[in-house]
Amino acid sequence: MTLHIRLIEIERYFPDVKNTADLARAFGPLKRYCRDQVNIALTLAPWSETDRGEAALVILGIDRGQVETEARHLEDWMEANLEGQSLRLEASWL
Repeated sequence: MTLHIRLIEIERYFPDVKNTADLARAFGPLKRYCRDQVNIALTLAPWSETDRGEAALVILGIDRGQVETEARHLEDWMEANLEGQSLRLEASWL
Protein backbone atom coordinates (compact mmCIF):
# COMPACT_ATOMS: atom_id res chain seq x y z
CA MET A 1 0.00 0.00 0.00
CA THR A 2 1.33 3.44 -0.95
CA LEU A 3 0.58 6.68 0.83
CA HIS A 4 0.20 9.68 -1.49
CA ILE A 5 0.91 13.14 -0.10
CA ARG A 6 0.04 16.40 -1.87
CA LEU A 7 1.53 19.64 -0.53
CA ILE A 8 -0.29 22.86 -1.40
CA GLU A 9 1.39 26.16 -0.59
CA ILE A 10 -0.72 29.29 -0.90
CA GLU A 11 -0.27 33.02 -0.62
CA ARG A 12 -3.34 35.24 -0.61
CA TYR A 13 -4.06 38.93 -0.67
CA PHE A 14 -6.30 39.77 2.26
CA PRO A 15 -7.37 43.42 2.50
CA ASP A 16 -7.02 44.86 5.99
CA VAL A 17 -4.79 42.10 7.41
CA LYS A 18 -2.36 43.98 9.62
CA ASN A 19 -1.40 41.49 12.34
CA THR A 20 -1.52 37.84 13.41
CA ALA A 21 -5.07 38.07 14.79
CA ASP A 22 -6.37 39.51 11.49
CA LEU A 23 -4.60 36.75 9.60
CA ALA A 24 -6.15 34.05 11.79
CA ARG A 25 -9.61 35.56 11.18
CA ALA A 26 -9.01 35.74 7.42
CA PHE A 27 -8.06 32.06 7.30
CA GLY A 28 -10.83 31.11 9.76
CA PRO A 29 -13.18 29.55 7.18
CA LEU A 30 -10.34 27.40 5.84
CA LYS A 31 -9.35 26.32 9.35
CA ARG A 32 -12.92 25.28 10.08
CA TYR A 33 -13.18 23.42 6.75
CA CYS A 34 -9.94 21.51 7.38
CA ARG A 35 -10.98 20.62 10.92
CA ASP A 36 -13.88 18.60 9.46
CA GLN A 37 -11.62 16.69 7.02
CA VAL A 38 -9.74 13.59 8.17
CA ASN A 39 -7.14 13.69 5.40
CA ILE A 40 -6.14 17.40 5.36
CA ALA A 41 -3.67 19.21 7.61
CA LEU A 42 -3.25 23.01 7.63
CA THR A 43 -0.57 25.29 9.00
CA LEU A 44 -0.44 29.07 8.78
CA ALA A 45 2.79 30.97 8.29
CA PRO A 46 3.41 33.72 10.84
CA TRP A 47 2.12 37.13 9.78
CA SER A 48 4.89 39.20 8.21
CA GLU A 49 3.45 41.49 5.55
CA THR A 50 0.43 43.80 5.47
CA ASP A 51 -2.46 42.50 3.34
CA ARG A 52 -0.78 39.10 2.78
CA GLY A 53 -1.17 35.64 4.26
CA GLU A 54 0.55 32.33 3.61
CA ALA A 55 -0.42 28.78 4.50
CA ALA A 56 0.47 25.21 3.66
CA LEU A 57 -1.92 22.29 3.36
CA VAL A 58 -1.14 18.59 3.17
CA ILE A 59 -3.63 16.12 1.70
CA LEU A 60 -3.06 12.42 2.40
CA GLY A 61 -4.57 9.32 0.86
CA ILE A 62 -3.92 5.84 -0.48
CA ASP A 63 -5.53 6.57 -3.87
CA ARG A 64 -3.53 9.11 -5.91
CA GLY A 65 -6.53 10.08 -8.04
CA GLN A 66 -8.65 10.71 -4.98
CA VAL A 67 -5.93 12.90 -3.44
CA GLU A 68 -5.68 14.91 -6.67
CA THR A 69 -9.46 15.30 -6.83
CA GLU A 70 -9.52 16.50 -3.21
CA ALA A 71 -6.73 19.00 -3.98
CA ARG A 72 -8.71 20.46 -6.90
CA HIS A 73 -11.86 20.58 -4.79
CA LEU A 74 -9.95 22.40 -2.04
CA GLU A 75 -8.58 24.95 -4.52
CA ASP A 76 -12.09 25.65 -5.82
CA TRP A 77 -13.43 25.86 -2.26
CA MET A 78 -10.77 28.43 -1.27
CA GLU A 79 -11.57 30.65 -4.25
CA ALA A 80 -15.28 30.53 -3.45
CA ASN A 81 -15.11 30.88 0.34
CA LEU A 82 -12.05 32.92 1.33
CA GLU A 83 -11.90 36.67 1.15
CA GLY A 84 -9.25 38.33 -0.94
CA GLN A 85 -7.45 36.94 -3.92
CA SER A 86 -5.01 34.12 -4.58
CA LEU A 87 -1.52 35.40 -5.34
CA ARG A 88 0.30 32.07 -5.45
CA LEU A 89 -0.78 28.45 -5.31
CA GLU A 90 1.86 25.77 -5.72
CA ALA A 91 1.04 22.07 -5.48
CA SER A 92 3.58 19.28 -5.41
CA TRP A 93 3.72 15.58 -4.65
CA LEU A 94 5.86 14.51 -1.72
